[in-house]
Amino acid sequence: MKICIISLNLAAYFDTSPRSRYGGAEVQAAFVASALAAAGQEVALVVADLLPDIAIPYPTVSAFGARAGLPGLRFFHPRMSGIFDALERVDADVYYQRNAGMVTGLTAHFCRRRGKVFVYGAGSDTDFSFRRVLIEGLRDRVLFQYGLRHADGVVVQSESQLGMSRGIVAAPVRMIPNGALPATLPLTGRDGAIVWAGGIRAVKRPELFIELARRIPEREFVVVGGGLPSERDYAAAVERTATGIPNLTFTGWLPHPEVIRHIARASLVVNTSMVEGFPNVYLEAWNHGVPVISFNDVDGIIERERLGVLCADIGQMETSIRSLLADNDRLRAMQEGARRVVEERFSPSVLGPRYVEFFEQLKRKRAGGN
Repeated sequence: MKICIISLNLAAYFDTSPRSRYGGAEVQAAFVASALAAAGQEVALVVADLLPDIAIPYPTVSAFGARAGLPGLRFFHPRMSGIFDALERVDADVYYQRNAGMVTGLTAHFCRRRGKVFVYGAGSDTDFSFRRVLIEGLRDRVLFQYGLRHADGVVVQSESQLGMSRGIVAAPVRMIPNGALPATLPLTGRDGAIVWAGGIRAVKRPELFIELARRIPEREFVVVGGGLPSERDYAAAVERTATGIPNLTFTGWLPHPEVIRHIARASLVVNTSMVEGFPNVYLEAWNHGVPVISFNDVDGIIERERLGVLCADIGQMETSIRSLLADNDRLRAMQEGARRVVEERFSPSVLGPRYVEFFEQLKRKRAGGN
């Protein structure tokens, strides 16, 4: 098959310069591309804002430039027109688009007109709630809902998302968890830091991580990531709150290899989000033998496999961090188990064939087969 992955900000993932800005959706889009290519499929990408100095290891079509066009009209041209043109030029058998947005609806519409297979890849648990979905603006919410309801198939990240999709999605739904590329950094050389990684957004509650840094002053705490244009004021307020805490560092946005380096050298990774899908930071932490301390589990894997500690509140999180860092045997067992779990369940060689099998099933169904 020829498979097109639509991820408008994916070029930023491959950008190694300081201007790089990307999130978990882009990390997983790159993983799926790698897993499909390793499984023998032809992969092409549709992105936006592709600059000539960004090297991408797959054929790539740039749909539009985000700053091009006139305010009020740029949605129609060059964005909508550019997306349709890019999808046409790729001419794939299957179009896979990940994470909620207006592009979900546009891709679904294109595929219906062209008789192509459209697969939506769910991101957050909120994707299956019109009110809670993480999209600003009624127009884009409506377009996303159109795309979700007209997909030929949907990939969800967890068993809980599978349950949420029932009654919402009429198309076949397949649970395929997020994955991680094989770790390239050694387990040695940890600097003892406690790391929080991601975009500084209200839903991720970084202020709780700041409070942990206040409560555990003998440890170094690092926030890896920066603010988003949609929540610039919130991010600035968070950074002001952290002023004067000597054991807390904000790195700002970093290229992907630098993010991984911070995670790989950490003693623990902390997640404070109020809602999640399957956080990439969990997988990258476990991939490098780093336990996760969080308020959110994914299908019970943290507790069941002892890959970290699930906490109910900030007090329990503080106690858990202190207890785990003081217990070298327990910490070492978590480190060893984490890498094993990623290799056995979340690697490209394991997940790539699952994508291929599902896509082939949907392609046969569209062609009128079983």
